[in-house]
Amino acid sequence: MSFDLDTKLICDDLESSDHRKRGATLLKLRELCEQAPDTVSTDAVAADFDELYLHLLKCYGDRFESVRDRAVLAVTAFLERLPPLDFHLLNVVSTLAERMGQTETVEPSEEIRLLYIEQLHLMLRKYALMGNVGVFRECYPEVVKVLIKSIKDAYAAVQREGCATLVQLARVADTMEIRPYTESLAVALYGMLNHRHSAARISAVEAIGRVSLHLDASGEGMRRLLAEVSPLLMDSMPLVRRECGQMGVLMLLELPDRYSYFERILPLVLCCLKDDSPEVLSHIRPLWEQCGRLYYDENEAELSQQEICDLPVENYPAGVQRPTIGCRGLVQRSLRLLQLITRETSDWKDNVRLHSLKLLYQFILHAESAMTAKFFEIYPDVSHACCDSEPEVAAEAKKVADLMGRLLCYAAWINHGFDGLERNARESFLKCFYYMFTASLGGTYEHLQRLCKLLKCSDYSHTLKPGFQLYILKTLETVLDKSSKVTASIEELKELYEHVYVTAMKVMALSYSLNNEDTEDVNRGYVILKRLVQLEETTLAELHERWFALVLLDVENLDAALDENAEPVLLLYGLIHLAQIRSTYLPQLIEKIKIVFEHCCDTAQVRIFSILSIAALSWSTTVRVEREQSSQLLSNFTSEIVEPHLIWKAGAHGEAMRSMAMATLCALAQGAKDEAREVLPALAKHMPSLLEDRNVTTRHYAIKAMCYFQGMSVEALKPLAYATMQRMDDPSAGIRIIAATAVGKLRPVFKTDGEKEELEHEREMWEAFIMRAMDILLLYHESPEKDMQAAAQKSLIELAKLHPTSWEDRYQRALGLARRKDELVDLYAKMKIEDEAKKETD
Repeated sequence: MSFDLDTKLICDDLESSDHRKRGATLLKLRELCEQAPDTVSTDAVAADFDELYLHLLKCYGDRFESVRDRAVLAVTAFLERLPPLDFHLLNVVSTLAERMGQTETVEPSEEIRLLYIEQLHLMLRKYALMGNVGVFRECYPEVVKVLIKSIKDAYAAVQREGCATLVQLARVADTMEIRPYTESLAVALYGMLNHRHSAARISAVEAIGRVSLHLDASGEGMRRLLAEVSPLLMDSMPLVRRECGQMGVLMLLELPDRYSYFERILPLVLCCLKDDSPEVLSHIRPLWEQCGRLYYDENEAELSQQEICDLPVENYPAGVQRPTIGCRGLVQRSLRLLQLITRETSDWKDNVRLHSLKLLYQFILHAESAMTAKFFEIYPDVSHACCDSEPEVAAEAKKVADLMGRLLCYAAWINHGFDGLERNARESFLKCFYYMFTASLGGTYEHLQRLCKLLKCSDYSHTLKPGFQLYILKTLETVLDKSSKVTASIEELKELYEHVYVTAMKVMALSYSLNNEDTEDVNRGYVILKRLVQLEETTLAELHERWFALVLLDVENLDAALDENAEPVLLLYGLIHLAQIRSTYLPQLIEKIKIVFEHCCDTAQVRIFSILSIAALSWSTTVRVEREQSSQLLSNFTSEIVEPHLIWKAGAHGEAMRSMAMATLCALAQGAKDEAREVLPALAKHMPSLLEDRNVTTRHYAIKAMCYFQGMSVEALKPLAYATMQRMDDPSAGIRIIAATAVGKLRPVFKTDGEKEELEHEREMWEAFIMRAMDILLLYHESPEKDMQAAAQKSLIELAKLHPTSWEDRYQRALGLARRKDELVDLYAKMKIEDEAKKETD
């Protein structure tokens, strides 16, 4: 006896009806086998096993789990020491197939099923080490049944062990012998690809990679295999994605018909080269370079010639490692896959779109200039992705477009890029073109001019989309950057700058109008204007005076019933805000405004009038001409734009336009004080009715404007003066205060030539007004309204200085009627003190 045991006794014990005796015997047998010294020959162990194996294998079906467990462990202990005999192999595999290769689950214990598959794995390792795996060919059907059952097992550990066993079998099996079973094995493995445990998914991918080396490449099996694994490239676990990459590397290195499947295998590897996880990238990159070396060795004659002149482009992406020539050659022969990749950039799932763009980036990085021929195919899809609703996807599309601009042949893609912009005036195409054009080294004067003319047209510069506006301005910045590097004359550059100015102004105007404030786009536009100022060596004001008329030419289609939010109205509104009113283009601006007032809707007219009233405040600053010419321009502006709307018209619109006209006139009076002295008297005939208008806003601006009516005769000023005085009784407190202030500022121009009686009569008329005004002001001096009291006091002081006699008379009269005499006495004393101080100074 090799182990000093009686095999007959052991057999009897294994046949015992007492399961405890059977279990104890199996446990003791296992311990003896494991503890046997190395001096025991394998022949002796085999001899004992020949006598015991039938009883041991019978225990595999024992109804007690502990007996079955110990039986499997005992057989495993024997197999560890046995030589690879066909006889033992066939018997053990047959038993395993009975216990675990059936359609139904015969063995209920998950732990024992794991022991079964581990035992099969052990036999595979032993026979493989001894170079005798061919003995398995007779039992491939049973082995495959066991493997498929283990792969479909509900127990994750059994599944993983089944995958590991299959990997071992695939490593050593002969392809022709195992090929009939590969399809069924692969189908079983596909079910594990969605397993909730990442370790199970990793095991399944590893097994599928090994099985793929034996598949029949002429059928659909290979295509299905790659299609089943590809979704795991987007798995949430980095190690799963890494395993997919390793599978791709394995196929690129060992698949017999790999040249036929390069375009389908490459995505498995390339996706890992753009993975977010460093552990995936660092593991796959050296393996990918190994694939490149193999491809280079197999195609050295062709690639060695290409390597001689293979230099990277000047603006190669910073921080990006250039692939080896072998790796690039692998990709360049597989560009047919691009159509499939770009199709997925419009998938409804965010992660699919992101994954496809990352894959496209790697294709472009490897293909370099060879990708130029495919530009027309991928241009629309990349453009669409640049405007993706998911920020991460849009950012990846930007990287792809940037890389295309750097690596693709500029002369070959630029014209097609322009064609895409001309046919598709959309933000998406402009974004893609911007990234490419900015990243490229190319850009002739003709290209810059063509781009500027394209952006200047209404399809682009008249857009109301904020994102679109932003990229128009960004593109203009790129044009200015590249303009310093092109060969062009001063006149050509001036024409280019004109287009940039016109486009920038229109985009800025629309951006401001949409938000009623200086947005980021408006500020970016100002940066462009400042650069133009530097390039032209001028000022912003001169730039407006020189080129703004060109912008006005593009304000079209105003002769329609447009509302305040229509694009032409918004454009004109924003332009007036940006450039204000200037002498060089005022006639053209007046014509545009008159068209609005004639054809556009009420709301549009009011909106344009409102921005005019604001711009009018800066007249003296923006209209930089001689006084005489400025007065003439102001006269023309008021007569054509303002005065027609000062005349009373019925209806809410007429009322609103009167208010805006009066606001504009008031702004002009403040913004052009000197010119207003000459222009305002011609409008005096309208003021009395405006001062009594039912609209409080109109009255407010009208009474405010009265402060600037100067240089008029007594006869002309008298009706305005009395109308102003009446406003001190206005229902609006604000208007009363302004009226009290305005009365003190009215200064007529008395005649110096004529008959004495006529001259005296004129002064008497004005004195009569002054006395009446003083009476009312003295009355309001007792007002409980502090602001009104202060305004009345200020005007009384001014009038008393000019008309002391009238003041003495009115003071004495008011003293007897005043309720608060002490305040009036104090006012009188204050005036006396000021007069005496003035005399001493004189």
